[in-house]
Amino acid sequence: MSDVKEKFVERRRIMTVREDAIGLANKLRPNLVPERATELRLLLSGHHPADLADAMFYLSDEEDETVFRALDVEEAAVLLDEVDPITEARLVKVISADRLADILEELPSDEGADVVGGLSQEQAEQVLTLTDVDTAQDIRNLLGYPKDTAGGIMSLGYVDVQDTATQAEALVRFREKQDAEHIFFVYVVDAQGILQGVVDLRSLLRAEPTTLIRDIMDRETVTITPDCDQERVASIFARYDLTALAVVGHEPQGKLIGVITADDIIDVIQEEANEDIAHLTGSDAEELENKSPVQVAKLRLPWIMTTLGIELLASLVIKHYDTTITKFILLASFMPVISAISGNTGLQSAAIIIRGLSTGHVQLAHWKYAVVRQLTTTLILGAACALVLGIIGAIWDRHWAFGLTVFLGMFLSVNIAGIVGTVVPLLSKRAGFDPALTAGPFETAFQDVIGISIFLSLASVLLQWLR
Repeated sequence: MSDVKEKFVERRRIMTVREDAIGLANKLRPNLVPERATELRLLLSGHHPADLADAMFYLSDEEDETVFRALDVEEAAVLLDEVDPITEARLVKVISADRLADILEELPSDEGADVVGGLSQEQAEQVLTLTDVDTAQDIRNLLGYPKDTAGGIMSLGYVDVQDTATQAEALVRFREKQDAEHIFFVYVVDAQGILQGVVDLRSLLRAEPTTLIRDIMDRETVTITPDCDQERVASIFARYDLTALAVVGHEPQGKLIGVITADDIIDVIQEEANEDIAHLTGSDAEELENKSPVQVAKLRLPWIMTTLGIELLASLVIKHYDTTITKFILLASFMPVISAISGNTGLQSAAIIIRGLSTGHVQLAHWKYAVVRQLTTTLILGAACALVLGIIGAIWDRHWAFGLTVFLGMFLSVNIAGIVGTVVPLLSKRAGFDPALTAGPFETAFQDVIGISIFLSLASVLLQWLR
């Protein structure tokens, strides 16, 4: 036993960019029995908790709960920060309130608030009662903000000093704040806690001990209020190339209440990207990994049925023009092409606008610029596609009138679909809805209906008139 303990102490932890999760899961599985507890601890100590979180995806619920129980408090805290919210909520239920309280004391306050926010009110109060008083108070303060706002993702672990402090006093304060999550900046406040500026660590260390902090601080500090949406926060980080962003309150105005760090924003960007992609496909961001096939089917069925209903409108349009199609049977060969190209163009326009709204490159105040830009693009795309398809139509039918009909049908369909794909997300954003929700499969189906309707309407008029 002593030899095993010695190996356990000396063993170096393997840290990789992306551990072979399946291979690690296969290594863990034979050791998830009581009689191999020592071997399991030895194996767990050799891998970073982030890699263990990946491997747990390939374990059963009972198996990954065994892994979580076997971790020490510090490792369990890191692992909770790495797993998805569904798994996190399940794992915290299999440990005692005392152990969860110990884990919360190891987590940054913002991450601890995420954990407690997933508990019932009764469970949350029980755990917070057992948690260190300061940690519990920080978590309660953060839980007062919506999860997807700056207040919901900010951390309370920062270093602040009075503007009357000297460099030597600031260093003492720096050493005292051992729970600070971001240590590259010292935030300077006045007696009321109002943010005055910021000092980076290099400037602080280079200053003389008697130098006043206010004489070396940078007064031009980017700040955000706690009610700002997390997508907006991410765009501010990108715009100003920040590694940290101070959050200031409204009462009193400008009071420093928290700091958002780059690692939080990376999580936000990933979360928002996954959410937008899922919505574009008529899905939910969590269903890709965390729900059973039956749950996924129930979640996606309303979207599919909505798409089916809209596509039936296209069938009604075709039925309405069945005489025209019977007379000019070649029209049926071009309908799928025009429908697909117009729908795809509209979806591309919607994706560009949604991405622009997320990053801040598209502003609602300048919506005309976004519409004109997209319309200019679709005019070029529509003209190119229409010209190619029109020439093919004229050759196949051996009559220029048919080619002209196909040209106009394609050109108008593509441009109208592009306008719809551009305007609908902007209107959704203005109305307070998630624009990605409006750009799912049902919008593509709607654009298909538009394309077919325009094409058949033109065909019924132009072909009768020109031929």
